[in-house]
Amino acid sequence: MGLKIETWALAFRNRKNGLILNDNSEFTLIKSKKKGWFADPFLFDNNGDTYLFAEFFSYKLSRGVIAYSKYDKKKAVFEEFKEIITEDYHLSYPFVFDYNGNIYMMPESNESDSLYLYKAVDFPDKWEKLPPIIEKMKLVDTTPVFIGDKMYALSLRIDNNKTENKNELLLLDFSSNDFKVNSIKNLKTDMSAARPGGRFFKFNNRLYRVSQDCIDEYGKAINILEIDSNYFCNFKELLVKKITPKQIKLVNAKQSEGIHTYNFSDKFEVIDLKYYKYSFIRIIYKLILLIKRK
Repeated sequence: MGLKIETWALAFRNRKNGLILNDNSEFTLIKSKKKGWFADPFLFDNNGDTYLFAEFFSYKLSRGVIAYSKYDKKKAVFEEFKEIITEDYHLSYPFVFDYNGNIYMMPESNESDSLYLYKAVDFPDKWEKLPPIIEKMKLVDTTPVFIGDKMYALSLRIDNNKTENKNELLLLDFSSNDFKVNSIKNLKTDMSAARPGGRFFKFNNRLYRVSQDCIDEYGKAINILEIDSNYFCNFKELLVKKITPKQIKLVNAKQSEGIHTYNFSDKFEVIDLKYYKYSFIRIIYKLILLIKRK
């Protein structure tokens, strides 16, 4: 791509009956800042308001931090994003969920070689970092789900010494009360469908999993996979729909070149989209970082 860099942006639309399974209506792009871009959108409804959590990749820091935006009902737009969690390593994929009257976030933190949980102290602005759930393991896009009283999660284990096709999708079996992992099971290495790409969801009494197609490139497409109630004992899934960038219509932007996350709330659906563009600000920040390291 020459001087062009890979960037990402978020897009949303009002939720309709068909969801992304059969609704082809347009999304509205949320334009990123000049100092970075947004990806990995997660919606969370709380006290009648909708919050959009996402990774903000800061050119200045050269890593991701967690940010959120509140939906402005009067203006019908998402407000300016506010950064809320910053570590000295990359953060992304801010999976937010409620459990036993508390709100938690389980973001990707693989650069720390650990998986962490954050508890909301004053939602949505203040979060307490809890002790690591798993250590000495690189996990990305960990996606929890509750089935009855049981908590599970799918997570992609990566190894920088291996090729991407050697990455493994893991099933984490939790003790729900204290978030301890009882067991870890290897599921698959097929990168056309392994890596998680959003929440599990139920629609028309059927259960679905969202995954990423990364077989040829990162952010090639997303998959909607139908699963059944025995999924976590007998790992079987059926591809219902593959969604490529060409299938995403936008009100206010050109066609993108990638997609890797999909989520929805009671009122909205969100996705992220890949673009290649020039960014002289990022080049400047990269030069500054190189000089500092010397």
